[in-house]
Amino acid sequence: MQASEEMEKSLREMLEMLLLLRVKRFLWNTLQNLDQREELLKSAIENCRNQRVLQWLRDGSESGAFSHLVDMFNFLKERIDVEEKKNHSNSVDITFVAHGAIGDFMIPASCLLPLPSITDVLLYSPWNCTSSADVSYGVATGRIRPQHRVFKCAKDDGCLIPDGEHRPVKLPNYWNSMKTAGDQMIPNITVSPLKPPEDGVWKRYVSLTKKYGEPERNRIVIPFILPAERTSLQSVPFSVVCLAASLVLLSSRFQATLHLSACLGDQSAGQKFDKDYLQTQYACAVDSTVMTPSADMFTLTWRDAFRYWFG
Repeated sequence: MQASEEMEKSLREMLEMLLLLRVKRFLWNTLQNLDQREELLKSAIENCRNQRVLQWLRDGSESGAFSHLVDMFNFLKERIDVEEKKNHSNSVDITFVAHGAIGDFMIPASCLLPLPSITDVLLYSPWNCTSSADVSYGVATGRIRPQHRVFKCAKDDGCLIPDGEHRPVKLPNYWNSMKTAGDQMIPNITVSPLKPPEDGVWKRYVSLTKKYGEPERNRIVIPFILPAERTSLQSVPFSVVCLAASLVLLSSRFQATLHLSACLGDQSAGQKFDKDYLQTQYACAVDSTVMTPSADMFTLTWRDAFRYWFG
C-alpha cells in the first residue's frame, strides 16, 4: 500500500514538473516573440516614408494588432531565403495564394505598402467577389488579363440574378492597384491558410501547373500553407502579411510587386460595406458573385507548345 502511494506521489510530482517546464517554455517563447515584434516594428517605423502608415504602425504596436507579425515574418523569410538562391533578378513578382475575405472595418490602402521594398500591391477580384482556383494560376503566371474576367453566380441553384448581371458595372480595364489607391480607405482583408491535400484551390493550382507549366523566372509563388505544428494560426490581416513581407524584402536583394490571389467576399459580422463607395474605389460585385477566367487565358503560347512537345 505504501509503495503504491509513493509511486502515485512520484508520478504526480513528475507531471507537475512537466507542466511547470511547459509553462516556462511558453513564457520564454512569448517573451521572445514580443522582443522580435518590437524590433520588427521599430525597423518598420524607421524605414516608413508615409505619415498615415506611420500612425497606423504606432497605433498597432500599442493595440496588439500585429500579434501575428513575427509568425508571418518567419514564414515568409523561409521562402524568400530559398528564392534568393535562384536565378531571379532583383525585381520580382510575388503571388501570395490564400483563402480570403473582407469584413468589419476599413484601413488606408497605403497600409498595404508600408515600406519601399514593396512597390505595389495588386488585388484581382472586385470587392465582395470570390474567385475560382483558376484565377490563382493566372495571377501566379501573369497569364490573366482584365479581358479574361468572367463573372457568374457562385450558387449552384436558387439565384434570382442572371449570370450577366453579376458582372460589376463600370468595371475598370485594369487591376486594383494599392499604389494608385494611395490613402483611399479600403475594406480590411483577412487571409487564412490553404489546407492541402484536400484543399481544392491548391489542388487545382498544382493540376494546372502540370498541364500548362510553372511560373517563369522572376515570378515567386508563396502559398499560405503552414507546417503541421503551426496550424493553430487561422486568420491574419493581409496588412500584417504585407508588413511582414516588406520587412523580409528589406533585408533581401529583392524589390517586389505583391499580388494577392484570394477571395474578397464581404463576411462582415455586422453591417456590410457601402457598395456605392466600394464601386467608386474600384468595383463592387453583387452578393454571391464569383470571378473566373475565360478559356482564352489558357491559349497555348509558343513556350507552352515547346514544353508540351519537348518536355
